[in-house]
Amino acid sequence: MAVNTQEMLPQDSPVKRNDRFRFTKNFMTVWLDALLPYLGTRIVLVLVGLLANFYILPLMVSNPILPSHNVNIRFPQALWLMWQRFDSGFYLGIAQHGYWPASTLHSASNWVFYPLYPLLISIVGLLFGGSSDAYSLAGLLISNVAALIAVTFLYLLVRKEFGRHIASHTVLYLSLFPTSFYLSAIYPESLFLAFSIACIYYARKHYWWLAGLCGGLATLTRVQGILLLVPVAWEYWQVLSDRYAPLPDMSSNTLSERGRIWLTSRLRGLLLAGRELRNWLSGLSLLLIPSGLLAFMIYAKIMTGDFLATFHNDQWGWGRQLSYPWRLLIYSIRHPIMGEPMNWNFWVLNIILAFVFLGFIVWAFRRLPMIYALYTAVMVLLPLSANFLNSIGRYYLVVFPALILLALWSSDDKPPARKYLIISAFASLQAVFMIFYVLGLPVIA
Repeated sequence: MAVNTQEMLPQDSPVKRNDRFRFTKNFMTVWLDALLPYLGTRIVLVLVGLLANFYILPLMVSNPILPSHNVNIRFPQALWLMWQRFDSGFYLGIAQHGYWPASTLHSASNWVFYPLYPLLISIVGLLFGGSSDAYSLAGLLISNVAALIAVTFLYLLVRKEFGRHIASHTVLYLSLFPTSFYLSAIYPESLFLAFSIACIYYARKHYWWLAGLCGGLATLTRVQGILLLVPVAWEYWQVLSDRYAPLPDMSSNTLSERGRIWLTSRLRGLLLAGRELRNWLSGLSLLLIPSGLLAFMIYAKIMTGDFLATFHNDQWGWGRQLSYPWRLLIYSIRHPIMGEPMNWNFWVLNIILAFVFLGFIVWAFRRLPMIYALYTAVMVLLPLSANFLNSIGRYYLVVFPALILLALWSSDDKPPARKYLIISAFASLQAVFMIFYVLGLPVIA
């Protein structure tokens, strides 16, 4: 007869006490190194936003684009209205009234905005009573809960790869990144980041179905989510190849020989893996990533009769279409936009970030595991391929491997000036950009 050893343990046995101790210690580590620093930056952003609302916004010349200070300085509404700018109106509109008819596809319609975030707002907003304030509060709640989840997954992922100190620095840099206030705004950035990091996290742990599910939810949040298929598929390929045709020691081989041996191993491993049904079944999990986009396209077909409604609206109504990234960069350099806060393109910020993050691609391929390098490459290049430089600062907020690289560059064994430089630069810029955002200056949209 089998004996359950757990039942034989006393109610407060040393084993159970050790389990509780380990859980408490792990939770406190995550709290102190990840969640608490992040929440601290959110409090600072609230203070900056309130100051901008009460002391700067009333002094500005009235402009139809800018928010009304009479509405935004009312308390307590100011606590949530300051996070509701620019595209927030589209997401709240979808949550309350749904997508617009097919006749709007040739205008700046809401079909370019993906449905998961407004769907969650709609559900929570109805639970809160269904008023306009209820939907605003729902959007804030979803964004900030998702941001905490993203921070937690980021910390756990980086701690697994590089250790506790690098993980805590990475989370701090995310919290202070100049445009990270969007993680707390009524925008899908935090939701997309949470699903993206979770997707990479589960791929690194070889939980393929969870990785695919998170990737599919990311795709249902933002179109960039479909690019998660590239790093996850790579990781899956490498895991299968290492299992069936592991690489030999190549320390004594030349570079060309290493390349040939690597390619032979990867192809042979893939062929051997293809002989087993279980590998085909687990590989199906990767199809969950594009399924989010497919679901939205099917919905668009039902509602508008156009299976490609979101892509057509992006092109017809918003003027975005795929092109080579270097064409946009060359054009932007030749046609600079300087000192125009009412322009939707923050040229100085966007052009600097574009070249800095192109550098991060090279750095990631040299310093990080390939899955992170591929994620960096696709997430950096896609916005540059959309024929517009607008909002690059917001889009690059989700390129978390860049923050890992900065954390490695400014680790505890490096000169402390590196860390202080990053913190002071990020914090100062974020405070200024938060003021721009609260004032409704399109330059930071």
